[in-house]
Amino acid sequence: MVRFAPRYGIISPCMARPVLGRHLRAVNDNAEGWSGSWAQQSDALDTALRLFAAHGFSAAARARDAAAIAEAGGDTTRSGFWLEVCNTLDRRMARDFKARRHS
Repeated sequence: MVRFAPRYGIISPCMARPVLGRHLRAVNDNAEGWSGSWAQQSDALDTALRLFAAHGFSAAARARDAAAIAEAGGDTTRSGFWLEVCNTLDRRMARDFKARRHS
């Protein structure tokens, strides 16, 4: 846990500024019933979060490998889905994979 403690007697600028109204509601991955935000409507995001929970920082590489396997098997729908998951986790890796695939 990170805790902010300003020096004694000092009012921190981050505490003195008024809160801007840009974050009116949190986007939780389990709040579909009340928020209806885009995050709950994306299967790729749900899969990306589960993959990241299972594999950590190598999750994007796993998604890229799954896209390559699906593409080798001729399943373009699954390949596109796994590429979207890879893009959610690591845009650069997905972009490089697309560039190599189309070259």
